[in-house]
Amino acid sequence: MRLAKKLVSKIKELRAANNFMTQQDLADAIGVSRQTVSYLEKGDYNPSLKIAHDIAKYFGKSIDDIFEYESVMKIKREEFNLTQEQLATLIGVTVEQIKKIENEEFKEEDKPPEFIEKIAKQLKCKLEDLIEFDKK
Repeated sequence: MRLAKKLVSKIKELRAANNFMTQQDLADAIGVSRQTVSYLEKGDYNPSLKIAHDIAKYFGKSIDDIFEYESVMKIKREEFNLTQEQLATLIGVTVEQIKKIENEEFKEEDKPPEFIEKIAKQLKCKLEDLIEFDKK
């Protein structure tokens, strides 16, 4: 079992920093549809290496500067505008436990199922949204 992750990008921020260029402007520059840029910004689409490279090249950045994986738990927590401290208080655990889970610095015994279930309930999502079970 491991924490579910989602690809997030900084494309929207880079577009804003680049004279508020539109999704269509970027799409035209790298040869994809505007919808593809939209999906990338929302994390609903994992780009091919070529698209990731083209975006990075366009903005003069490395791929690692633009794309990163974040824990779904962190993304959900931020959607509810909760700090790690607030979430910890709401579910009755320490801030350190929340930090360890979000940063994947935990051992299996640090995250018993009932602990993850409390987090899922507080963030109004399914347990399966937060963790990925190893396929055997």
